[in-house]
Amino acid sequence: MINKFPKKNEFASNVLILMTGTVIGQAIPIAIIPILTRIFTPEDFGLLALYSALISILSVIATGRYEIAVMLPKEDDDAKVIVQAAVFIALGISLVILVPILIWNQQVAIFLGNTAIAAWLYLLPLSVFLTGVYQALTYWNNRQKKFKNTAFSRINQSLFQSASQASLGFIKVTGGLIFGQFIGIASSTFYLLKKDNVYKVIIQKKDNRKIKQQLKKYKKFPKYGMFGALCDAAASQMPVLILTKFYSSGITGIFSLTFRVLNMPTSIISSAITQVLFQKVVELSHTEPQKLKPFIIKMFLLLFIVYLPVVPILLIWGDTLFAFVFGEEWRQAGIYAGYLAIAVAVRFTVSPLSSVLGLEENVEKGVFWQVLYLFTITLTLYFCSDLAVEQFIVAFVIHEVILYIIYMALIIKGIKAIA
Repeated sequence: MINKFPKKNEFASNVLILMTGTVIGQAIPIAIIPILTRIFTPEDFGLLALYSALISILSVIATGRYEIAVMLPKEDDDAKVIVQAAVFIALGISLVILVPILIWNQQVAIFLGNTAIAAWLYLLPLSVFLTGVYQALTYWNNRQKKFKNTAFSRINQSLFQSASQASLGFIKVTGGLIFGQFIGIASSTFYLLKKDNVYKVIIQKKDNRKIKQQLKKYKKFPKYGMFGALCDAAASQMPVLILTKFYSSGITGIFSLTFRVLNMPTSIISSAITQVLFQKVVELSHTEPQKLKPFIIKMFLLLFIVYLPVVPILLIWGDTLFAFVFGEEWRQAGIYAGYLAIAVAVRFTVSPLSSVLGLEENVEKGVFWQVLYLFTITLTLYFCSDLAVEQFIVAFVIHEVILYIIYMALIIKGIKAIA
């Protein structure tokens, strides 16, 4: 039952568990990046960025967004039905993705602006399916407050991904970064399937009546959430897509590595808080909704203070730091980092709080912002695509600041709708 109010220190304890798993999980890729940047070229990282962007966009619709609904039923039996349905939806959507790849592989690669991605597109449907299963199982474990399972799955993914990428790089396997990432996704998914025999939730005998009942009850998630999440994912990956289309693969690789490095430390805190915060928001909305606004504002101020010192450091010494850590070939990435740190700061401060817009009362508000973000980021970056890359990045950062201010305003409005 998710509506029991947690013990006084339970929220902090759960955050700490997930944060520990995330710290270890992120420390491994951070440690391996200086090795990978000396094995692989910026062009290799550009190819990985494009492949990762496609997974990020497609995986948000893999389960029809029903994985979020796993947290909401009062009874575990109803939640199990949703997990089962989400996995089968992911299988169906992955098969749909496979069809155009089989028929128009080369045409898709040319449209994306990087023909080297063609061979790796065949791996995309399986990656999307595994990611969808992982998402559903993550929410199931969070519902059960088995945050250690989620934490260990992240460590598992990082270990297998990093070891695979480094090994494949040393033996000079083409596409080693992509294949290593796939191995990481697969390993973390199989870990959660095996843990506590959760796979039995998926393979249990289907009750079609219950499945239809739950899918209908939470139909707002695919009806509004899927479109909104698709817009959100496409928008977040739009810089990589535009850079791949209008700039060189090397520039895409430098940009993506920079953004990845900047986001890794923030995700140590942000992703852990986001997972636990959603459960906390659901509980407060059910029990003491008047306490939700002070709680969200407190979290906003905390996150703002945590990231604030990073921006001036990167603006002043970013190029020197990147050249020292990743190699002279990546000095330009440090210059980009000075600008992009501002964008990462606003995302880090506001994004974890968006769980307020994941509640049924606020789904439409979240969709509105996601559509607005996609529309404005696409226009901004497209019309700036003929500028020098530094000017392109500055335009991107300005857009981020403005849109995330709007996002925070919608979150506050969403709290009022609950109270």
